[in-house]
Amino acid sequence: MMMMMVPGRAGCLQLQVPRCLLLALALCVSSVLTRIITHTESTSDRHKDKSSNFENELEHLRKVVADLSKQVMMQQSFIQERVRTEGFSGVKIVRGVNTGLQNYESASHLSPAAFAIHDHSNYDRTVGLGEMSVVLNGVAFRTRHNDYQLVQPSRTSSLQHAVEDIPFPDVPPEVLNKPTVSDAVLEMKQWFKAFHTQDKSLRDYTKYFKPVMCYLEGAWTLNQTFEEPFYSERHSMAAKSYAELHVMNKFVTYTGVKQRKENVAFLPTKIVNVDDDTAQSVYAQWNYRILCIPIKFELPRSFFHQQNDLSYRVETGKTMDETLRTKAARFKLFDPNRTGINQILDDIFATIPGKNNHGANLSFKIYSEDMYDASYTNSNVILNTAYYHRTYKTAKNGAGGVPIVDLGFNDDNLWVAQTTQPLIAPVGAERCPYAYTDGRSNLKRCDNSDIRVSYAVPLEVIYMTPLTKWNPYNITIHNNFLDAVKNNRTDPEGKELLEGVDLIRYYLTPLELFTGPLDDTDPADTVKNFKSVLTPDGTVKKVSASGTRVVLQDMKGIGQIRLRYPIAPVHDEGSPAWKELNALKDRQRDLIEDVNGPRQGRSGEIVKE
Repeated sequence: MMMMMVPGRAGCLQLQVPRCLLLALALCVSSVLTRIITHTESTSDRHKDKSSNFENELEHLRKVVADLSKQVMMQQSFIQERVRTEGFSGVKIVRGVNTGLQNYESASHLSPAAFAIHDHSNYDRTVGLGEMSVVLNGVAFRTRHNDYQLVQPSRTSSLQHAVEDIPFPDVPPEVLNKPTVSDAVLEMKQWFKAFHTQDKSLRDYTKYFKPVMCYLEGAWTLNQTFEEPFYSERHSMAAKSYAELHVMNKFVTYTGVKQRKENVAFLPTKIVNVDDDTAQSVYAQWNYRILCIPIKFELPRSFFHQQNDLSYRVETGKTMDETLRTKAARFKLFDPNRTGINQILDDIFATIPGKNNHGANLSFKIYSEDMYDASYTNSNVILNTAYYHRTYKTAKNGAGGVPIVDLGFNDDNLWVAQTTQPLIAPVGAERCPYAYTDGRSNLKRCDNSDIRVSYAVPLEVIYMTPLTKWNPYNITIHNNFLDAVKNNRTDPEGKELLEGVDLIRYYLTPLELFTGPLDDTDPADTVKNFKSVLTPDGTVKKVSASGTRVVLQDMKGIGQIRLRYPIAPVHDEGSPAWKELNALKDRQRDLIEDVNGPRQGRSGEIVKE
């Protein structure tokens, strides 16, 4: 027996407990504790198993998300490849404004103006251009209303999108030295006549009539901050973020409406990379801009060949010559005297830098092979890929038996430039230079690197004239847009009287330079026939706009003179159907053109009837 002390009311009670009972109790407690410990360990193991299963499931989900993202990337590539094979890089359509019985009476690349060009020559640097749907290397997008500026890539800064104004041409001294404005007007007409007839013996107009190439550039960017495509004095995006822009596009495409000021562009987004470890996707945002470049050599207007757009001519009943006087005329820039693959457009684009601006010198290898400049036919010169090009040359002939390579699978208008700007989306490229180890063999050493590029197509050639600088009445040009109209004055005829001008009321040219009326049939134009302006000596003068015109008003004895030559490629021209159509039009030209029209490509000269 064993005595146990048990607490009680009066102290401790003594209980006698048999030893066998104590042993049984001890065994019972031990069993319970063992079960508790075993259960605890089992529960811990199950938690470990669940945690392990969770990690496995999470890793599986990461892989699924990464695989789905990669499939989305492949679908994006498929869509772009399909668009590439349907036509060239170029303009697809412009915004529709009219309908009719026949489908060709509605807008295509004509509205009816070619590519929706119009006249804002009351601005000093603004060039009128509406909305367009465009394809660049398979990327389909839609612009806002453009109305771009006469600016060029910076010649002093390598900052992305740094630009500078293109200098206006000087006024010929022979004009400035005339004693009266009337005499100066007569002399200025001679310079325009020389330009119109391309007669340098009359006046050497090439010093004062300067051609510029204006082009559209696009690229995939990594910039998550919203970026306005380019500066315009008249238009800017209605959205303040890319997310807001996508929401606005959903609304306008779902309902069919438009933003009244035409400031909503469709700029696609795509996945450009997927991290296999985290399944995180890297997105790129498409963006574009329009700018210009001075052409460094003489560009005869005979190189502009008018295109025969039957949709416009059949609807309006106009001949080719009559169409030439309108905004509907479009052209191809082509030098028929060149026989090689290097055309005049290639010479111009070779002077246009990519996103690194002027002065950059870049190159890269194509599967271990150097890219050579195709303009050098008898030697191999490394191609500077920092400037736009659409062909290159290899050291050896390709599978087709020639060393010349056109960029793109079948795209006449794919100009590409390399850049090192970090905000341009890269694509991984394996570089594999060969290092000779002995006289008989070589070792291929590969390393991975990123290539960044942008794309471009031509839009139009503009001839800048002395009118942008000519100010024979010495009219005050205000920097403040309110100074010229702050007093609300009127001229003797009751019309608005400007007290000087500014850069959005840029009227400096004596009205007597022209004899014909202004074409005011396009409601998109903002220019007026003339404005009354108060000169510093207190007299009122009637002056015409001095900015960029599509076609100048009639000059007595000279006629109308075209200054803007739309040369943008049309996307559908790359399709087999359009190629057959153009061949048919050429074959049947005698039937569908005016009888007296020339049989070859027409130049840009306007003949006054």
